[in-house]
Amino acid sequence: MVRDDLEEEEKRKLDVGEGTTVSEFLEDRGIERQEVLVSRNGTIISGSHMLEDGDTIEVFDVIAGG
Repeated sequence: MVRDDLEEEEKRKLDVGEGTTVSEFLEDRGIERQEVLVSRNGTIISGSHMLEDGDTIEVFDVIAGG
């Protein structure tokens, strides 16, 4: 997992249970789903996607402005 919070990038290797969804993965780590975008192997995915062995997950903070 790579977490980019604009101030620093954090990389960690994590084991995730089989059948875990993106939303469950984030919730287990105290990350609010509506505050981030998640990509798996370079493609943005939704919270309902299931994670698979060998996936590379990147979590990006959402930025809004006007």
